[in-house]
Amino acid sequence: MDHLSNEDERAAAYARLFCPAVVHGVLRWLRRLGVPLCHRTDVAGQVWLNAWESWPRFDPKRGRPERWLNAITVHVAAHYRERLQHRREELVDLIDVPDPAPDAFAMEADSIRTAAIDAVNELDPQLRFVLMAHDLDGIPMAQVAEGAGLPLSTLYKRRTKALGALRDCRSPRARHEPQREARGRRRG
Repeated sequence: MDHLSNEDERAAAYARLFCPAVVHGVLRWLRRLGVPLCHRTDVAGQVWLNAWESWPRFDPKRGRPERWLNAITVHVAAHYRERLQHRREELVDLIDVPDPAPDAFAMEADSIRTAAIDAVNELDPQLRFVLMAHDLDGIPMAQVAEGAGLPLSTLYKRRTKALGALRDCRSPRARHEPQREARGRRRG
C-alpha cells in the first residue's frame, strides 16, 4: 500500500477542512459550546482566522484535521467566554432604525415595527437593558446578571416588568381607554 507524502496529506486535509460543510460544522460546535446566535458568526470568523494563521504548523500525522479545527474552535470559544465575563454592558440608548423599502407590505410591517421600537424605547432604561440583552441579544440571564453585577432574581423581575409594560402598550384597551384610578380604600 502506497502512503501519501506529508504534502499530499496536508493538501487532502486542506480540501476536507476548507469547504462549506465544515463551515456549518463550526457553527454547530459554537452553538453546542454556548456561543449566542448574535455572536456566533463573529466567533466563527475568529476560528477560521486562527485556523488559517496556524495552518503552516498543522501536521496531518498528529491527528485528523477535524479534531485540529475542533480544538481551535474550543479554544476560541473559551476566550470569547473569558472576554464576556470581563465585559461590562452599559444601559442602551434609543434604538436607531433605518427606513425600510416603501411597499405596501413593508409599510404595514414598518408601522408594527415602529410601534414595537417606540414601546421598547419608552421603557425605563433598566428594563430596556434586560429585555435587549436577554431577549434580543440572546445572552443567558445568569451572564446578564453577572455582567451587570445584580442578583439574578432582580433581573428576572425587571424582565417580567418590561414584558408586562410592552403588553400594556400593545393591547387595544390600553391605547383607547383612559387610565383607571388604582384600587384602594373606599372613600366615605
